[in-house]
Amino acid sequence: MIHENHLNRAQDQAEGVVYKRTCLVICFLILSTGAKLFSQDVQLAFLPGEQVTYGAYFNWHFIWVNAGEVVFRADTVHAKGEKNWHLKAKGKTFKAYDWLYTVRDTFESHLSFPGFYPIDFRRVINHSKKHSSHHYQFDEGNGLIYSAIKPREEPFFNDTLNYEKGTFDLLSTAYFFRSFQFSEMKKGQHVKFKILVDNELEELFFTYLGKEQVKTREKERFLCHKISVSLLEGDFFPKGEHMKIWFTDDLNIMPVIVDAEITVGSVKAIVTGYEHLKYPLTSKIK
Repeated sequence: MIHENHLNRAQDQAEGVVYKRTCLVICFLILSTGAKLFSQDVQLAFLPGEQVTYGAYFNWHFIWVNAGEVVFRADTVHAKGEKNWHLKAKGKTFKAYDWLYTVRDTFESHLSFPGFYPIDFRRVINHSKKHSSHHYQFDEGNGLIYSAIKPREEPFFNDTLNYEKGTFDLLSTAYFFRSFQFSEMKKGQHVKFKILVDNELEELFFTYLGKEQVKTREKERFLCHKISVSLLEGDFFPKGEHMKIWFTDDLNIMPVIVDAEITVGSVKAIVTGYEHLKYPLTSKIK
């Protein structure tokens, strides 16, 4: 009986790790790629009002479980007499799984319109009874980033980082990444880039793997560009981890699937809905 209780607790802890890592992959890894970060004179692949929803799936004992979802929305707002981009992503586990591990995460970015230069970024993380918040303000004129961070179970602190032109936060990087023209890349080509995450400037790279057809849980088929992202060493991204992302082969360059291996299985983010796209979804196979 004691042995059985230990096994049950161990399984609960392992499942808790799965849900936590699922959240990290879905809410962060989908947001953690970027390219062409040194030039912002590009055509953005989205319009105000676009919304894309992803299902969060994890593999546990050969069974795929739909544990939650992440909703991305792009809009514009007026602040201090200026029009700005307002990007928002909200990730959550479904209530049926909250007893095991509750996730309620929010990401928000404000950027100049139409120039797409970062202004500020907020990240609020709620994982069961643990909470943390990050707020970054970008001062391009003085070349600085001001951070205000309340880590989980640690004191609040402020910091100042050096700002490098072309540096984005997690969320705005994901949207700016969609301006990259994969069709101009060669198979096997590597691209390095930097991103601000957890009060650090991290350097990552991805490899372009060519085109591939994929099918979603909604039985939709798309022709996509496939990349493999290698995560370099850092507090947020453990060294040596990889993930693969499929983007539509059309002008929307919309992420369709994110697939990543984790310690106790694998997780996927799969698109389940989209509305107000800027361009026709010509990559969709009928």
